[in-house]
Amino acid sequence: MKPKTKRAAIVALISSAVVAVALLVWWITRRRAERGIIGVSGTSSEGTGNIVTGVVQAVIDKGKEIIGMKYFTISELTRSATARQLGIDNTPNATVRANLEALVVNCLDPVRTIYGKPIIVTSGYRCPELNAAVGGVVNSQHTTGNAADIKPASGGSLEGIFRAAVQFGDFDQMILEEKGGGRWIHISWRASNRRHRILLYRNGSYSDITSRWEQYV
Repeated sequence: MKPKTKRAAIVALISSAVVAVALLVWWITRRRAERGIIGVSGTSSEGTGNIVTGVVQAVIDKGKEIIGMKYFTISELTRSATARQLGIDNTPNATVRANLEALVVNCLDPVRTIYGKPIIVTSGYRCPELNAAVGGVVNSQHTTGNAADIKPASGGSLEGIFRAAVQFGDFDQMILEEKGGGRWIHISWRASNRRHRILLYRNGSYSDITSRWEQYV
């Protein structure tokens, strides 16, 4: 092998090794975040996997393109403290998992991109048993993997996420939910017949605020 060809081969090999190591570091970091090992100041350690992603964003771009999901993971969309506490298996089946992936790729990631800051998933998929345990409605889109409840990480803005979602526009349904002094955003996506509807949940009832949402955020 000629010296120049040999050097080129060595450089290519080293480059491949660096990328492989970077991917491994990202994967380990991501898994640790998903298990709640890594915490973020001012936020719960649960649901922070998408925050950690930013640390290795530049390195993992290619990998994310292959995976198809940029900021969120199936793990953080299925994790539940209530399920752990009650011993409920909240593992999604193939159909639900496909819905969750579509929710991330087609809705959550675009909203996160527009918003430009970390978003925490407080509730994603809920199997029927878990949904009943937390008091969810029987036909909740959480039970099919089509919806997630989200809020900003520390230093973020619920209004900012809401406006980003409105700017994105192609959701099925978005609900500004208020309960027990807390506020969060429920957002859903489905493959067809998206309603592009905005609701307010307050005092146990829903009202349509699609044309007047700015009065409430």
